[in-house]
Amino acid sequence: MGLNYLGSLVGTEVKVNRGGPDSIIGRLVAVQHDYLTLQLKDGTLVYIQLQHVKSISATNGNASRSYKTTHRAEQAHNFEGVLAQLKYTFVQINRGGPEKIEGVVVETWDHYLLIVVNNEIVRIPVFHIKSINAINKNNSNGNKSNKSNSSNKSNKSNKSNKATAAQIVAIKLMLKKYRSR
Repeated sequence: MGLNYLGSLVGTEVKVNRGGPDSIIGRLVAVQHDYLTLQLKDGTLVYIQLQHVKSISATNGNASRSYKTTHRAEQAHNFEGVLAQLKYTFVQINRGGPEKIEGVVVETWDHYLLIVVNNEIVRIPVFHIKSINAINKNNSNGNKSNKSNSSNKSNKSNKSNKATAAQIVAIKLMLKKYRSR
């Protein structure tokens, strides 16, 4: 797929991949040489490696009216740069199916990503990451908030997807044990 064609779709609603767990519809925010950024209707930003895009098509949806404003998209020269900017962030890797995984990004190096999942360090080759997005860990606590709290949540979503200082200390201790093996 040509970058010129993809660049012409920036700002429009697109469907990436036709079906299955990797199919996703959103507003195309940015195109870089090896990844693209999609914004979902709820404001979530998803970074997709171009090597895993099998098809892309414009939809008939009106992207300017139906999408929430969101925090600024991470911009990097390549996909590994995006991963580095997501350090100590709760993320979801891949959209669904057996390859979906959620955890905290710890490190990236030599084409690998280290992620902590349920107190386990998982090493994932960057090549196998189809997409990644930050997730709000507070959303998994159920629907306890009222309407006024939900507007505060969207304003604080950028902060709630970052690991706390205590979590980072625990992660660093886990890494120390991991490296000493």
